[in-house]
Amino acid sequence: MSTTKKSILETGDRLLKLLEHFTEEKPEWGVAELSKELELNKSIIHRMLVTLENRNFLKQNLETKKYSLGVKLFELGMIVSRQMNLLDVSKSTINDLAEKTGETVLLEVVSDQESLCVGIKESKQGLKCTSRLGARVPLYAGAPTKVLMAHLTEAEVDNVIKTGLKKFTENTITDPDKLKKQLKAIRKKGYSVTYGELDLGSLAISFPVRNYKGEVAASISLVGPEFRMEEKLDQYIRFCKEAANSISKELGYTAVKKSHVL
Repeated sequence: MSTTKKSILETGDRLLKLLEHFTEEKPEWGVAELSKELELNKSIIHRMLVTLENRNFLKQNLETKKYSLGVKLFELGMIVSRQMNLLDVSKSTINDLAEKTGETVLLEVVSDQESLCVGIKESKQGLKCTSRLGARVPLYAGAPTKVLMAHLTEAEVDNVIKTGLKKFTENTITDPDKLKKQLKAIRKKGYSVTYGELDLGSLAISFPVRNYKGEVAASISLVGPEFRMEEKLDQYIRFCKEAANSISKELGYTAVKKSHVL
């Protein structure tokens, strides 16, 4: 490991150790206290605190000059809370859909301009489509991810396109205009069906999952071999829609706006 990389890792470790000192029992810390606790000189502690304050991870009390946790950590905590809630309410629906169809079911969310797999129930059949928890996939390839991308803002879509559109198979759409046209069609239709955009021979059906605000919080998808799913496509679309509606309802979503009806 290079000296530079080692230094970056050490700095990151110090910042995390510093943050871990803020607890319910002691929510505020001063420079001198942290210097003694972490056995680092005050100038280093001060730079660390200012860095974290500038990124809203900490805030300073101007009267006492002490620091406490900032709004950024609250925002991150809310993201974790929402994801945990999403997983809790979707687990039985995911299992039911997998059991009913015999195919793999995926639950995915947007994370850093990619689609992140946060839930999966694999098919028990020998020939199947699969993924893994924590797997990341580009937002522009495949139904599970396109449903998510279709509900991003125009600026967010453009940012994804700027990262480059890699051709995974002959079916992957890499033309920005064609992609945007397809995303518009997905929004209008309410769901997505794709054929072999990531893996040839696969078929994917995906519906958006909405939260109590009507925002798309995730996508729930059914994926499997095309030859097996094609013959039951209409039925599987209906099953997928029911699953998405069920999870959305559990998250507090009420379809009051026509554009949000699943």
